[in-house]
Amino acid sequence: TCHIVIDHNGDFPYWEGQSWGVIPPGTNEKNGKPHSVRLYSIASSRYGDDMTGKTGSLCVRRATYWDPVLKADDPAKKGICSNFLCDTKSGDEVKMTGPAGKVMLLPEEDPNTDYIMVATGTGIAPYRGFIRRLFTENTPAGNAYNGEAWLFLGVANSDALLYDDEWQAVLKSHPD
Repeated sequence: TCHIVIDHNGDFPYWEGQSWGVIPPGTNEKNGKPHSVRLYSIASSRYGDDMTGKTGSLCVRRATYWDPVLKADDPAKKGICSNFLCDTKSGDEVKMTGPAGKVMLLPEEDPNTDYIMVATGTGIAPYRGFIRRLFTENTPAGNAYNGEAWLFLGVANSDALLYDDEWQAVLKSHPD
């Protein structure tokens, strides 16, 4: 799993709970057309991990397929976009669309609203943005929040527990 920070220079503003589309380079081997867009939930608040509003984060699981006959990963069946993103280096160009989505937006009308969040694996991405906005950032929305937030995160094993250091810090600073 890769945590990828994208510097968008403020050109792709977003809200917590939205997604960005990523178009990997190259062409589809089946039809010769450019690869289609893949949506990824944004894993940071609208201010980005650096609080400048010019970055955003994605949490991407590298898609691979273990072939039991070959007893190895089958390169023909690897995820085109997830592998592209996980292999990017600082400064690499990433073709993006969006942001998209209104379904998962954090309702902020009432600062006493309670939230129940349920996720597995990389599905944690939008909730990371929510929790950062509500509990770790010094913003009007975070300072006004008085509700309770419950995060239920399921993982197959402890090495799949993403952002645990952040969850523990929030628990320590907001024990009740």
